[in-house]
This record gives sequence, structure tokens and C-alpha cells, in this order.
Amino acid sequence: MMDINQVLRTDFVRALVGQVCGDDTTLVTRDNSFAVRATNEGDRDIRRVILLPPRGFTANAPDQMNSHDEAEFATIEVKGAIKDGKNGFSKLRDCLLVASHNEDGAVSGLNQPYLTFQIDAAQLGKTTLKKHSAGGAPFAVVKSDGFGFYHNLINLTDEWLALKLHKRLRPHKSVELEKHLIGLPEEEAAHLRRLHQAVVRDGDAVFIKEAGLIDGLRKLPLPRVLPALGEMLYVHDSGMHEACTVFAIILKLSKDHPKEVAAFLEDARSSETVPGYYATQLLGKIAKAQGGAAPSLSKVA
Repeated sequence: MMDINQVLRTDFVRALVGQVCGDDTTLVTRDNSFAVRATNEGDRDIRRVILLPPRGFTANAPDQMNSHDEAEFATIEVKGAIKDGKNGFSKLRDCLLVASHNEDGAVSGLNQPYLTFQIDAAQLGKTTLKKHSAGGAPFAVVKSDGFGFYHNLINLTDEWLALKLHKRLRPHKSVELEKHLIGLPEEEAAHLRRLHQAVVRDGDAVFIKEAGLIDGLRKLPLPRVLPALGEMLYVHDSGMHEACTVFAIILKLSKDHPKEVAAFLEDARSSETVPGYYATQLLGKIAKAQGGAAPSLSKVA
């Protein structure tokens, strides 16, 4: 079986990467997928090549759907299979499964930052499962009305698949962390700086690589931690689920302090000091855990 280095050396894959991403590129490596992006991406208009290994998927597990809070819309085009010895993409029918869920009311518990599903028609609920073939027109995986807010792209074949991604990010500012660290004890400020640097560097791998940093947050005063974490929600998405990582960290804190975290989020959303779409999803999770109704993201997006 080909490995990722062999795939990237394939002439027609290199041509696709050059067309989509240009000459200066960065490879984003995840456990079950790869993405090639321009090293210096634009602020909002994003184009990448996703490479799925045999039976690979874009979420953290086959039965999960990642949230894509950062996207106003996103489309996928299935270019085809990458086979050793071939001079171009091979066309395959029903090679990609898209599992998706609208954001409206789609709220998992505090212990589970990602929605899960089962590939069983009797248990789908609001989950949509659709197969796509190589060579077809681009199709939407995220829409501005909340369609596909949660989704997973799953390779149904024993071949490598190449996908072309185009998405437009929601407008938001850059992270301005230092203003939230003024007046903090240096040890606390240094801890939050290291956490931000780790999120930017490792994305959701921080839960494995820097577990001590996250556990250490529980020892810091919550009123001083939350504004900094709220600011980190503005982190740029490079394909490593950076903002979703901060989202999950806030969830961990809300498990121990639901009322305090909810009060902060309500105030921050009203004052527009955190992205409204993240605040609403977080509040929905806390409300669900407390037995309340989840607010709709589409009303604030």
C-alpha cells in the first residue's frame, strides 16, 4: 500500500496540489487523514487538498462528527482514487461517505465535545448519510444555514482518495491574548501563554502532548482563566481543529463550574468579546447538561 510520501510524489497529485495550494505548502497530519494547505493562507478564502488513506476519515474516530464552527460554507469535490502505476485519478462510485448533522439542536454532553453516530438507518435520527462518487460536481458539506455544522468525511474504499476543499471562514479578529494577562501573577500568565502556543502548534493533539497544561488550568482562578480562553477561540483554523480544542477545554471547565462558565459566556456573547457561534454552542451544551433547552446557533451566526 502507498504511504503519504509516495502519494505526494505522484505527478497528478503534485499537479493538483500546485493548482489548489501553490508552491509553498504545509502538510497537516492527522491520525486518519492528511491535508495540504498553502503555508500562508488567506484570512477567509481557504482552498486545500484532503488526502484520505484507505478507510480513512476526517474526524477523530469513524463514528464521530467534528464541529466546523469556523466555516460559513464549505464544498468538497472528490477528485478520485490514487493508484500506484496510474497516470491520473481513478473514478470510483460511492467512494466517499459524508455523515452530517445540522447545528440547530445538535448538542452533545459536557464529556463529549463531538457528536457520535452509528451507520444504521434505524438509529440515524437527524444524521444525514450520503455517498458521493469521484468525478462529480463539488457539493456542500457546510452551509450558512447550519447544514453540516457537524460532519465526517469517510473513505469507503481500500484506495487513497483525493478531495478538493473550498471553504470560506467566518470573519473574526486575531487573538489578542496579552490584554487578558495584564495584572495576572506571572506564573498564571506564563501558563496561559504556553497553552495558547501549544494549541497553535499542536491543535487537538494538546490533549495528549500537553495534558499537564490543561489539567493545570483547574488550579488557576476561573475568573482569570475564562477571558483568556474566550480570546483563544479566535485562533486561526489551519486544519488541526485549533478553535475546537479551546472549545473542548472550556467544556472541561464547565463540567466542574457550569454556572460560572455559563455566566461568563452569556456576558461575553452579549458584549461580543467571544465568537457568538462558539458561545451559543457551549451554552447549549451546559443547558443540556442542566436539563434545559439548547439555543440555536443560526440565530446568532
